[in-house]
Parts: sequence; structure tokens; C-alpha cells
Amino acid sequence: MSQVGEFAELTSVTFERIRRHLEREVGLSFADKKRTLFRSRLAKRLRELQLDSFEEYADHLTEGGGDVAELSICLNLVTTNLTSFFREGHHFEDLRTIYLPALLADSGRDRTVRIWSAACSTGAEPYTLAVVARDTLARHSGWSAEILASDINTEVLSIAKRAVYTTEEVKGIPDELLHLHFQRGMGENAGRYRLHPAIARMVEFQRINLLRPLPRFDVPFDVVFCRNCLIYFSKVKQAQVIRALTETLRPGGLLFLGHSESAPSDYTELERLPRTVYRKRK
Repeated sequence: MSQVGEFAELTSVTFERIRRHLEREVGLSFADKKRTLFRSRLAKRLRELQLDSFEEYADHLTEGGGDVAELSICLNLVTTNLTSFFREGHHFEDLRTIYLPALLADSGRDRTVRIWSAACSTGAEPYTLAVVARDTLARHSGWSAEILASDINTEVLSIAKRAVYTTEEVKGIPDELLHLHFQRGMGENAGRYRLHPAIARMVEFQRINLLRPLPRFDVPFDVVFCRNCLIYFSKVKQAQVIRALTETLRPGGLLFLGHSESAPSDYTELERLPRTVYRKRK
């Protein structure tokens, strides 16, 4: 078998082919400095496919319209997913103390709060949303929450569905909530925490590419979280995604972005609120 993992060179030309393909298909932009990362992470894939060069791999990835399954594998290998429970905690605190109570005060609506975590990674964000929603709605009879969690990366979705995390991964969770909503592993599972099934059942996972036409949702969302994802897109594609996400919100619905992200200043469908929260105009 080829020793491509040790000896093959990923030339700038071939790197450009691969990264442009990823940008065209999924909207992610990769800087020149990522070439070394691409080489190290894709070398294993070349060995699995018994290919002798990165040029052959670029052909395999892109020719004939591109292999959708290979695109997903490539994406899983070259992207890094950084997430944690209660990340940018002010958003969850504001949801609990300001925005969810406002929804609960609306007597003219049905009693299901619908939330979408649109770049969910390994599940910390949607499960945090589930914990916050469950604890808040528990004090209001007849209310429930439905949470959709999506990502383009199939590997992180598989991890998220398992709902099992290490001690390091649950560090951001307050002790009271950790004891209430997680089951601590014993014996061979020591050092691991499983989310309580009642919380896990609140979240449905789906693979969604934000740069493709979005699924037709039967009912609009009250809240959409899309945080620390847009920073990897060009400005044009950021605007495209924000417009698409806004279309999925009900009038008055909320869009939460990451701390370094913002909606286009000329986009009048959204009203800016404090701390990178936006409200869809009625």
C-alpha cells in the first residue's frame, strides 16, 4: 500500500482545488495557512482509498459533479468543532429571564416553543437550550418545547445523538443542573455523563446545509441559534444564510448570533437587540 501519508505533497494548486470545492459546495472558507492541516488530516483518507497522490484525491472528490458522500467525509476531517455547554452564557440567561417569559405571556399563541440550533456541533448548544427551556417551562402548566439541532458534519451529529460527555466536556454546567439533568457513569463508564433521556428526547437532529435551500418547516421557529458559524463564510454568504434563517422565524421571533457576528446593517427584516440578538419585525 502507498506510503502517501508520509511522503505525498499537497501542492498549493491541489489545495486550491479542494478548498474551492468545499467553499462552493458548503460555503466554508479556508485560509492558505490551513494547507498543512489539510495534508495531515486527509492523508489517512488517501490510504483508505489506496490513492497515491492528493491530485488523485482531488479528482475523486470533485469530478463528475462531486461525490456527496466523499464531500461529507472530507468535511468531517478538515473541520474543527469547538463547543461547550452554556457557551456565551449571557444568551441562555437572557433567554431564561427575558425572552421565554415574553413568549409565555402571549396568550394568543399555541403552547409549544420551537427552537432551532442551526450549527449544533456535538450537541452542547441544543442540549443547553433543552435544559433552559425545560426548567423555565416547568413552572408554566401546559407548555412544552421542541428543539431542532442541525449541522452539516455527520460525525458530530453522531456524537450529539449519543448524548454522552466526558468530565471535561461538562465543565461549563452548573453543579445543580449537572446533578439534575445528567446521569454520572460508574465502573467502566466512570468519568462520563449521560444526558437524562427526558432532556435528550426534546432534541431532534438533522443534517442541514445552510447554503442550500432549507427544508420546508411546517411551523416557524420562535428562536434560532446560529452562533460562531457565520465567521467561516464570506460576507455575501453570511447575508444569504441570515436571510434564509430569518424566513424560518415567526414574526417577532429571535435570531441569536455569535459574539463576533452580525446581520447586514441594511437588512431591515431584523431589529437589533442587545448582545447579538435580533428580532424579526412584525
